[in-house]
Amino acid sequence: PLAPARDQLMDALGGGGAAALARLLARPRPCPTPWSPASLRDALARHVPGETERVLARAAAAAQGRIAVHGVEVDVARGGGTDWQLDPFHGGRFAGWAPSLDLPAAPGLDPKLAWAIGRGEQWVALAQGAVLDPRRGDAFAQALSASVRDFVVQNPVGRGVHWTSAMEAALRAWNLVLALWILSARGGPEPAFALEAARLLVSTGRFVLAHLEDDTAVPNNHLAADWLGLLACAEGLPEWPESARWRALALDGLRAALAAQVNDDGTSFEGSVPYQRLAAELFATGLALGHGARRPLGSAYARRLRALFASTRALLSSGGDLPQIGDSDSGRVLALAARRPTEGGYLLPLGAALLRHPSLLVRGGAADAAEVAWLLGPRALDALARARPGRPPASASFPDGGFHALRRGALEAFVSCGPSGQRGIGGHSHNDKLSLELYVAGALAVCDPGTGSYTGDPELRDALRSTRAHATLAVDGLEQSPIPPERPFALPDAADARLVEFEPWGVAARLVGEHRGFARAGVVHRREVALTEQGAVVVDRLVGGGAHQVELRWPFASPLARVRALSPGEAAALARLARAARLRRPVDSATAVEVPLGAAGRLVVAFACPPGLAPAIEPSLRSPGYGRVEEASAAVVAGAVSCPAVLTTLLLHLPAGSAAP
Repeated sequence: PLAPARDQLMDALGGGGAAALARLLARPRPCPTPWSPASLRDALARHVPGETERVLARAAAAAQGRIAVHGVEVDVARGGGTDWQLDPFHGGRFAGWAPSLDLPAAPGLDPKLAWAIGRGEQWVALAQGAVLDPRRGDAFAQALSASVRDFVVQNPVGRGVHWTSAMEAALRAWNLVLALWILSARGGPEPAFALEAARLLVSTGRFVLAHLEDDTAVPNNHLAADWLGLLACAEGLPEWPESARWRALALDGLRAALAAQVNDDGTSFEGSVPYQRLAAELFATGLALGHGARRPLGSAYARRLRALFASTRALLSSGGDLPQIGDSDSGRVLALAARRPTEGGYLLPLGAALLRHPSLLVRGGAADAAEVAWLLGPRALDALARARPGRPPASASFPDGGFHALRRGALEAFVSCGPSGQRGIGGHSHNDKLSLELYVAGALAVCDPGTGSYTGDPELRDALRSTRAHATLAVDGLEQSPIPPERPFALPDAADARLVEFEPWGVAARLVGEHRGFARAGVVHRREVALTEQGAVVVDRLVGGGAHQVELRWPFASPLARVRALSPGEAAALARLARAARLRRPVDSATAVEVPLGAAGRLVVAFACPPGLAPAIEPSLRSPGYGRVEEASAAVVAGAVSCPAVLTTLLLHLPAGSAAP
């Protein structure tokens, strides 16, 4: 059986009852914390102002049953415990009594939203509060104990939604081990908590090993998370007889997963930048856990992990967010600080401290290094505060991942052009070839639609990964790669996108790419992107023959885009932008689009297209985080063209305070 009997568990761990087990688990595993509660409070106050207050607020909320699910605080309290089977966004529940592998259908519910409750991130928050708050520490520790014991009672192994995924069980084990490690700084768990925590670790280790997610065509981040969770079970309970085998398998598995799932250019093989954040957290946590347990993962592991952090640095916007190229499920491994769904700046101090490479830093100081404080302690924070950052990120190209960054002044464009992820299977890829996200002074202007949902809303899933949802061009209503019906995690690559030119150092940073997703209609789509300090020029060329229906879409993060004429000053500025990008065709000054950018000013979008094509504004949707959808807007240029054809878009940045039209 996966769940050992209590007597069997205590006998295997040396006997002595629950009190002896509590003393055993009071030992910090896999190593002593590199801080005391007092030294940690002091370090956070000096280097990460306000973080102690944020930690205590999360702990207080968790103690009352309020937790963050993909960036949204929800109330999951029920009957003195937690409503573990709840989908908090849709209000329904999964059948906690049913076998996990044969759950009754739950139309309209999303298991990922219930899984977020059962990952145990609130356990980490309660442990953090217990060590940082002398006054409420006992109450937070008791709330942690009650929550873990409630999970064990309400979710027997093999029943309900929380035992349907090995990855979810693995991440839950890691969060439990992390919470116990933090709690050890104030004395460890009470006997009843220790007993159920040990049973849960043994159950999870056995469950993960029995359900390893290595049976798909191309194993992905799920398998890497399985190995991390198995290692956590081994190091959280090293006295258990099976732990030595778990450890050996997990260490080898993590090494193999990193080598297989991180491309030679340092990008994630998933075909998704948001999943690259998950990969960075996952493999960095594996390194930290192995290092603490004195189980080194080796120099090859460290080198490839450094490449992963370096590519993440290059793909990070100046505002600290990662572009939503590909799927984004808001997944986390490190629950030590609240982070926005697309936030990525905190990864750089983590990589710099863990790998001892300060060149990964973009900014000086340790203000964004809460994870470093907890995992590596005050000395690591002090070292980050003294470290000299690397050079500012420049334009960069990662052909293996298909991600490219163009930078000039306040403008940053992140372009998708390359193979679909997971060796062409495209499980987390979208029909976004040649699309881009545009940031202006750190503000998101042209946006990717995000993900919305997976199995919880299949229609939304397919809509947001379609060609028409992205900042690119569609021909004759075709998808770049056909979307397989009933297969939410497959998008086999038919577009054959490739980078033609990448010239980052001229007057304008320039990229040229093309794809053959419309070759069945006799058309090849080639896009040229040129970025200057004033704006961007995007030239779409349709190479081929015959008449075709085209649709060029520019989705904006703001729902307030509007059509209007250009002012003389704007027309002159656009003419200068066109010359800098070596464009000769005049723009349509009577019909342009204005997009408000808040403190960053405005974006004015103008077009030079074949006769009869003019922009219109349509309402659209975007998903800023998994399970969330909000209103946005899109400029659409649609109509018939004769190929070969050229459609040109100019995007002009007008800083705040510039003259109104």
